[in-house]
Amino acid sequence: MIEILTSAQMRATEQAAIASKSTSAWTMMQMAGHGVAEKICSCWPDLDIATRNGTAARALVLCGPGHNGGDGFLAAVALRARGWMVEVVLAGTVANLPENAARACALWRADNPVHDLDHLDDPAHVRPDVVIDALFGIGVSRPLAPDLYATLSKLRTPDGNGNVPKFVAVDCPSGFDVDRGLFLHPDTGTQNLHCDLCVTFHCPKPGHVLGTDAGLLLEVVDIGLPAPYAARAADIAKTPKRLDHIRLIDPDPSADPDTGFPAWYQHMTRLNSHSHKYARGHAMVLSGGAGQGGAARMCARAALRVGAGLVTLAAPQAAMAEHAAQLNAVMLRPLPDSYSLRGWMSDTRLRAFCVGPGLGLRRAQEMVPAVLWGKRATVLDADALGAYREDPDHLFSQLHADCILTPHLGEFRALFPDLHDRIDDLGLVEVTRHAAARAGCCVLLKGPATVIARPDGACSIHPALRARKMPWLGTAGAGDVLGGMITGLLASQDPQDRDIMGAAELATWLHVEAARHFGAGLIAEDIADTLPALFQKLGL
Repeated sequence: MIEILTSAQMRATEQAAIASKSTSAWTMMQMAGHGVAEKICSCWPDLDIATRNGTAARALVLCGPGHNGGDGFLAAVALRARGWMVEVVLAGTVANLPENAARACALWRADNPVHDLDHLDDPAHVRPDVVIDALFGIGVSRPLAPDLYATLSKLRTPDGNGNVPKFVAVDCPSGFDVDRGLFLHPDTGTQNLHCDLCVTFHCPKPGHVLGTDAGLLLEVVDIGLPAPYAARAADIAKTPKRLDHIRLIDPDPSADPDTGFPAWYQHMTRLNSHSHKYARGHAMVLSGGAGQGGAARMCARAALRVGAGLVTLAAPQAAMAEHAAQLNAVMLRPLPDSYSLRGWMSDTRLRAFCVGPGLGLRRAQEMVPAVLWGKRATVLDADALGAYREDPDHLFSQLHADCILTPHLGEFRALFPDLHDRIDDLGLVEVTRHAAARAGCCVLLKGPATVIARPDGACSIHPALRARKMPWLGTAGAGDVLGGMITGLLASQDPQDRDIMGAAELATWLHVEAARHFGAGLIAEDIADTLPALFQKLGL
């Protein structure tokens, strides 16, 4: 996993590198421009191959008045050197370009013209195969001017044969807020200007991984800065070290022994050859009445599969026969009322609880206070959240630091209505951080890009997007399984060294990885049952 940077943090990183003389702004611009050209050719090799075979591919580079424009000029130079037909259009004037962008422009102008935007209206203008948006990048977080937006929209319209140019964004599409992951529209009637490929530098920014609006493909180019901080297994629980930074949950399963999956899993669970069932932890899942137990059963099985030593499903007596008919390794225990549950808290071997899946709203209202009274690691999901939608502050007053709330967006809206209304203003990362601070515990906001935040501001993002997209996870019960996986990992941890956020990060990654391993046709029950084969594949 690596830390990702906001636009301001990226600029600070570049300035620090320049001040230390480990690189220069010109060197970074050169690496950026050539990197863009390389990524275009590798993503669409047919265009590059056709060029080498005598049928030159055509590129239109739209350069802005700042450093992003300089990247565009150098990308144009690199593509032209490969034999591409390239046109460059400058939104601004050559005389006003900053020093390094002017230097890049001069390299292009040594043999090629620079056009203004009016050139795009010339009937002789040849339709390109690739349009490169190097207008503004991450440096501008404001809507595009309406005329510039109209120009970009026109370039995206199909020709008479239905062909649309490939669109490439340099760092991010113009008009895109890379910190919040939102397009800033010049007016309410406009549409997002999606890109086929986004080439960013050094590391992703939050908006790149919160959705695919920044580009259907995302590529990162090294521009000579120190490598982004990568968490090693031994200190995963302590990162992000700087609380204003964000961690990307996207580890390389084939990484070296200190950073690969086995080390990550073993560090998080403390699993070793001397572990017995109680050392691995006892988890409890609370269930609702008869006919409502499917979600709790899937949750319990997931907790057991992911690493808990024992899992007990606690249910009303009337539901016991139903559960007994479908469970073997998961233990059963009748739970008549919250008074009995409070009595069970004397067993210190009960380390983690999952409350909510299939519990029922009335039973949740009774059981949630009893579980929270016990001060154990607790996952609150589904009905445990819905039971407090009329009075979320009453829930927040009972929570403690070893809790995690796992809402989807609808549940989030019920618990944090004011924050939900500010998603377009603050972005998903900031609203989740605010929610965690208000609740006083971790909050995991489920979605295609899952955001996890601690009350102190530490945050991570797991994008199930692009190469990791898994639409089959949009199935009934998948969230219940995720809750069970978090619970199982929390149960396996030493209570004196518990890492709520770390367990959530590992469970979220495994949840998607298991779905990808299983593939099409996935239903919720398959996720936990796929874990053994996945663990073997990952070298555990």
